[in-house]
Amino acid sequence: MIETTFRQLCYTSRSAPGVDLDQILQQSRHNNAVDGITGLLWHDGTHFLQVIEGPEPSVAATYARIARDPRHAELTVLSDRRIAAREFGYWSMERATRALNDGEAVMARIERRLAAAPEALRQAFAATATR
Repeated sequence: MIETTFRQLCYTSRSAPGVDLDQILQQSRHNNAVDGITGLLWHDGTHFLQVIEGPEPSVAATYARIARDPRHAELTVLSDRRIAAREFGYWSMERATRALNDGEAVMARIERRLAAAPEALRQAFAATATR
């Protein structure tokens, strides 16, 4: 039996003023479906926190594309690890913000997904989500 492992990378960045989050999500969901990437994108109006996971080459290419994107500045990798199974398996790219009407439900789902994540990642998400 071949064991599959995935790479999961979590980063924060400062967003450029006036970014169109819906446009970013639409483009990301398309690219991620093609590349086998799943994850979460949190945006609080000035900062992004994103988790991307999938095959190593796809995660590396996705992060390289993000690093070149002028809508992101001050990128900081919070966690970069191998995982045996996807933690955001059915989310081609979940959107999360405090402004969403179902904020409590989204937060509960995210907390369940991050339960096995490194403590630093959970703390970074908690700090970003409460800004």
